[in-house]
Amino acid sequence: MSFHNAEATLRETMASLLGQTFREWELIAVDDGSTDASAAVVASFADPRVRLLQPPGRGLVPALNHGAAAVGGDWIVRMDADDICHPERIEKLLAFADTRPDLDVVASQVTVLDPLGDGLVRFVEWANQLLDHDAISRGRFIESPIVQPSAMIRRSTFEDIGGYQDPIWAEDHDLWLRLLESGVRFGKVAEPLLQWRDSWTRLTRTHPRYGDDARSRMRARYLSRLPGVGEHGIVVAGAGPIGKLLARHLLDEGVTLRGFFDVHPRRIGERIHGAEVADNTRLGSLWRDGVLISAVGVPGGRQQVLDLALGRGYQEGGDFWSVC
Repeated sequence: MSFHNAEATLRETMASLLGQTFREWELIAVDDGSTDASAAVVASFADPRVRLLQPPGRGLVPALNHGAAAVGGDWIVRMDADDICHPERIEKLLAFADTRPDLDVVASQVTVLDPLGDGLVRFVEWANQLLDHDAISRGRFIESPIVQPSAMIRRSTFEDIGGYQDPIWAEDHDLWLRLLESGVRFGKVAEPLLQWRDSWTRLTRTHPRYGDDARSRMRARYLSRLPGVGEHGIVVAGAGPIGKLLARHLLDEGVTLRGFFDVHPRRIGERIHGAEVADNTRLGSLWRDGVLISAVGVPGGRQQVLDLALGRGYQEGGDFWSVC
């Protein structure tokens, strides 16, 4: 658990950890340069299982990796300093992992604590539906398929992948993408075991690494490394803002942009980044060997493109992926 100026929530968070039914845990609490009384709050919990580390404050990713390096157990269980654990969270995660030795990442469903709008609620409703490895894998480019503080990862797997990296985009989503790319298998307990707090100070609301441009660059980087993309290029379904931005970033990655499909009459026949925009009725016959990416951001658009693609013989998670 990394924390920075979390005095207001740490007591409740710490109490939820100390109340776990599974008792054989150790908390590595990393102070990332706090200027309030956060460290004193952690130190006030006189429990030998609580270890407070205070490295030089260098930001979230160095703090997370510093803490992970101090872990002695077989599993790293993530926690944020403003969230609340279900009393049986660790017990149920470990019990699930015991029944599924093929899994190296185990997470749970979550509930939103103090939501500030419906955006985070909609995301959680979507993420909570991704329970098995295949669903998590297929959803990897839409949003982060795992809520980071709900996750538990084998320490050996975390070390093998090189821990958290510090790219220009979200460090947690990047970790899941690297693990999925490497063949690591995921699973999720079909029960909310974490209350995930919303706030106006969340990094996802305030830091550009979690914004649209950074997210698009991340998607392009990992899409460019999918099987078949280097040989056959990519076709984008959706010539709106999301598709245009993604196409530009794919070109930056050296990917061949075969073309676009769209339904808007004014877009059909245009050229975007040098590629033709074709009517979506030609999907499945034109540029069929290219990997198809759905980038339609309007409500219901993802399902419409999915239904069309499946009807034309595409395989989701193979030669077809959605990014929104």
